[in-house]
Parts: sequence; C-alpha cells; structure tokens
Amino acid sequence: MTNIRRETVLAYLQKYHPSSIVELKKRLAEEGIRSSDGDLLGIVRELQSDGEIDLFDPVMLDSFPQFLLDTSNSWWVYAIVSISILEIFLVAYPTQNILLVSFRLLFGLGVLGFFPGYSTVQILFPTSELRILERLLLSIFLSVVISIAIGVALGAGYFFTGVSSVIASTGYVIVAIIFASHRRYSALRAEYRERAPKSP
Repeated sequence: MTNIRRETVLAYLQKYHPSSIVELKKRLAEEGIRSSDGDLLGIVRELQSDGEIDLFDPVMLDSFPQFLLDTSNSWWVYAIVSISILEIFLVAYPTQNILLVSFRLLFGLGVLGFFPGYSTVQILFPTSELRILERLLLSIFLSVVISIAIGVALGAGYFFTGVSSVIASTGYVIVAIIFASHRRYSALRAEYRERAPKSP
C-alpha cells in the first residue's frame, strides 16, 4: 500500500535535499511513508518536467549507451571530443584569421595541456574522490607528461609535426574519455545498487 503524495515528496526534497531517488525513498521510509517505485518515480518525473527538482535519475543507468545519451551526466565527454576534433581541423588547415588563430591556441592548450590528463584522472578517480583543485593540478601535470611521451614517440619515428601531434593527442583523449565515461557509469551503477533498498 502506497501513501505518497506530490506535496510530501516536495516537502522532503526541500527539507533533506537528497541527491538521488534512492536517497529520497530511504528518507521517506525512515519517516514511515511507504511508496512504490512506480509511484515515486512518476512523481519525481513530474516534478522534474515542471522544473521544480533536479534529481539523479537511475533510469539512465540501464545501459552504457543510455548513460552516454544522457547529456546531463556525460556533457563533458561531448565537449572534450568536440573541441579535440575541432583542434585537428584548425591545425590541419591554418588560417590568418585572428579569431580562428585564437581558437586554435585556446583549443591547443586544452588538447595538449589539460584534456589528456583530465581524461586519465577520470579513469583513475571516476567518482568525486578528489577536490577540484587537486583534480585540476593532477590533470595539468598528467597532460604535460602524456604530451611529452606522445611527442617523444612521434619524434623517434620521425613523425613529429603539428598535425600528427594533435591527431595523436586527440586519439589518446578520445580513447581515454570513452574509457573514463565507462568507469564513471560503472561507479555510479555500483553506488546505486549499493544504496538501493534490499527486497525483504
């Protein structure tokens, strides 16, 4: 038997600020308010569509492709891949346009000085284990190390050019960011299963 109402859910959201549906259900159960998964999810989706709440939705954990399609959790994958690919074109087809040159320099700093390390940090620490400053500094440090390693590998084979360097860095970033997003998906799914209430 379910005794859940929209007003009750909204009141508990304002009182406890739960970060997920699982946490909300647990809070309600602690207060003796029972709810079926279907009813609670229906109310939550209704509140989300009205723009009143923003909760972690376990539906997106059904599969990895579904996780990637949920841009609220995987926007960073699309942003990094898009900027990296755009940088290849900006380097391969140089221009004297001041705006494009500025973008090439800015995106180049990202592709060589931040994205390789950031994607590696995301692989190593898929959840929020590091503070923002620690994540930033480690990303920059690892990016420099990875960019130097790529440059040495290309230089050893006499392939070291601007275009080849950006293509190699972008290739590393794309492979690493896909792996990092899968690690993030696996960590979130494990956390959801751990926090989900056990069936009696």
